[in-house]
Amino acid sequence: MSSQNIFILVFVAFCIWYLSNQAGRLDRLHHRIDVAELALHGQLLRRGGIVAELAAVPGIDPALSALWGQAAHEVLILSEVASPARTQVEDELSEILVMTLGDQDEVNEIRSIALAASLLDELAQVSTRIQMSHQFHTDAVRDCLEIREQFLVRFCHLAGFAKPPVRFALADEFPEFLFN
Repeated sequence: MSSQNIFILVFVAFCIWYLSNQAGRLDRLHHRIDVAELALHGQLLRRGGIVAELAAVPGIDPALSALWGQAAHEVLILSEVASPARTQVEDELSEILVMTLGDQDEVNEIRSIALAASLLDELAQVSTRIQMSHQFHTDAVRDCLEIREQFLVRFCHLAGFAKPPVRFALADEFPEFLFN
């Protein structure tokens, strides 16, 4: 075997290894995106449930209760994980929470009710988890799109028939007084 043939053989082996490595990485990223999306969905549903429970607490202002109850209901009836409708409803719930829990005096008044205080603490924990889940999802989507844009990945069709991942545009703003 000549040195030229050995070089070609090594080059072909390297190309096969590289393409196999990229295909495996893409597969793992797609899986990571699915897991992160489901985790984010679970946390968003949990937040909706907590807000619904908070709306049903005796002693909460009836107007506030109705506002929270309606927003939570809209979140809980959606079954799609990542869609424009989910994004809109979740953003509306976030805006309502920022608007209604944006005043320290209002939060202190709500915290004076024992059950509501524990629900607000739970809401603060879930809000932190939502931010983390959203960041994990965004990072995975970014990494996956970077690999999918590489010339060899596109040329060799390494992504197969998997749809390109979509970023879940979610408002990460939460009431600051919730975390006190």
